[in-house]
Amino acid sequence: MPPVWVGLLQKPSTPPNQIWHEPCTALSPELIRYQKPVIARSICQILQSTLSQLVLLAIALGRTVDDCRKASDILHLHFLPMPSFAGRSTTQRKKLITAAATAFLVAWNISSADSRPNTILIFADDIGIETIGAYGGEYPTPHIDSLAENGIRFDYGYATPVCTTSRTRLLTGTYNFKHYEAFGHLNPDYYTLPLHIKTAGYKTVVVGKWQLAGNMEIGGVGSYPSDIGYDEHLVWQLERFLKGSRYWQPTLSENGIAKTYCKDDFGPTILNNYVLDFIDKYHNQPFFIHYNPVLAHYPWTTTPDSLDAKTPKEKFHGMMSYLDKMVGRVIKKLEEHNLSENTLIWFIGDNGTHPQITSHRHGIPITGGKWYSRNAGTHVPFILQWKKKLPKGVVRDDLVEVLDVFPTLASAIGANSPVPLDGVDLLKIFNKKKKRIPRDAIFMHYDPQWGSDYFGTAMPAAKFIFDKRWKLYSDGSLYRIDKDPLEINPISVSDLKRKEHGDYRKLKKQFDSMISGPLKPPYLNKPLIETIPPPAPNCP
Repeated sequence: MPPVWVGLLQKPSTPPNQIWHEPCTALSPELIRYQKPVIARSICQILQSTLSQLVLLAIALGRTVDDCRKASDILHLHFLPMPSFAGRSTTQRKKLITAAATAFLVAWNISSADSRPNTILIFADDIGIETIGAYGGEYPTPHIDSLAENGIRFDYGYATPVCTTSRTRLLTGTYNFKHYEAFGHLNPDYYTLPLHIKTAGYKTVVVGKWQLAGNMEIGGVGSYPSDIGYDEHLVWQLERFLKGSRYWQPTLSENGIAKTYCKDDFGPTILNNYVLDFIDKYHNQPFFIHYNPVLAHYPWTTTPDSLDAKTPKEKFHGMMSYLDKMVGRVIKKLEEHNLSENTLIWFIGDNGTHPQITSHRHGIPITGGKWYSRNAGTHVPFILQWKKKLPKGVVRDDLVEVLDVFPTLASAIGANSPVPLDGVDLLKIFNKKKKRIPRDAIFMHYDPQWGSDYFGTAMPAAKFIFDKRWKLYSDGSLYRIDKDPLEINPISVSDLKRKEHGDYRKLKKQFDSMISGPLKPPYLNKPLIETIPPPAPNCP
């Protein structure tokens, strides 16, 4: 318990009436400490005699019990037979305690605000599961691996095959067919994860790739960071025409102001420094950091630690090492402020690796599948660490995906979403000791509506559903993806065995339940005309 509650409940000199019958005197300092004077007055008005006694004890209880629902249950169990309720019916006593418990749950969110986790979402760019050491990848990533060692490694984590469709899916917590309009675009009318977290009292920031303010070709206004809940931002490509470099001599926008840095400045370092400074500034209050490292996206580049790299593969290796280094710096900064235990860190890839890069996972070569719906385009690293609440070194084989980020973070901060979400709260499998999450398959309506710079063609669109063994497309194509991950040999339904036919029917039933509408005609974007500010005059 914090000292204020020790003083209230244990000091012999404290008059009992001041505690039990003047709850405003007792409660206000703690509530106002969290800058909630209006709520403090409201709670004080509803607390009378026995009810005030219950609520004060309940809040004290809340300081020693992590789960508010458990504390509420204890409240009912121990206070229902209280002598002060003598003469009241069981129904009346239950109503009184329920009223107290309701007030307690409101107060819980205030009095235990300091126990809410900080949250850091690292959404890395163009890295499939084969790029991370913890998953058997060939590139050394010790800092990212440490998140898995101290948290949960999900072996079946998925995103969509390209960045924008994954980002809008994550930010809205809904299937793409419910919100997606165009590449590089997010309609600001949708309720989003950062807005939800900000509303819960968190300081919010997005750092890194943005690319959601509209592609200027479809018309309509996209979303700027401040539109959807971010207090601050330092981002690359705030607007379509503000592209520039993301690596050496980058063009970045800080809180709406674009700047082109000097030729020796490296974008990923500048972005990472902003994350570290944000932690320094706001380490005494709950914060949400949405960190979108621009690594390891094409074009292939050297880094400050790999200046001699020549080939695409050598450069990619250096980019992965530098990404890992940046993650390590964030971990170290949390340790400096003693925030490691109660900070939830999520590391996810936004889509598969670029097709120019072939990497090895457990010694098996895997060519990047970005843009494509096959496994190499969607199978990404998916690691969750929260030392205070979650077990460490756990490996799960549940089907999980970026849709699950919104409901899980909402659960972690104790604030349910006011809008329906399509993902799963992954904390439930640990809070309630459930063996499995309630998902048998993942559905994607993937229709990016953009061109591929690499191939010079429209990005391929597809509607599909898959589990760990089977993948079914809207055209009826069926693949055994655990044996045929490149989806070379389609399987005829008539050739399925009885049990396999049952698996197919189950998958098709789920697919048919998704009323997602047709795919749109292919779209190829026009060439970009950039308008970026010149470097500062004092650049060498």
